[in-house]
Amino acid sequence: MILMSESSPNPSGGGRKSSEVATETAHAALLARLEQVCRKAVKVRAPQSLQPTPEAAKSRAARLRKKRMLVLRSKRGLPSRIPPG
Repeated sequence: MILMSESSPNPSGGGRKSSEVATETAHAALLARLEQVCRKAVKVRAPQSLQPTPEAAKSRAARLRKKRMLVLRSKRGLPSRIPPG
């Protein structure tokens, strides 16, 4: 008589197939990864490498200032600097 341990599958076909076990393992791994992604904090600020240089920030500020002045002039109806002629 041969005794089998409880962890081995039943020789009469009552054990689970290896594909079912692999599927369940993959599903559990996917759920664990999704939980990690959901818990991860979202970065609000761009990384340092994507921040503009100080010179670029200054020129951008100057462009926006000029644009703001043009918008204010058009709203006020003031004539822009047009040379006579």
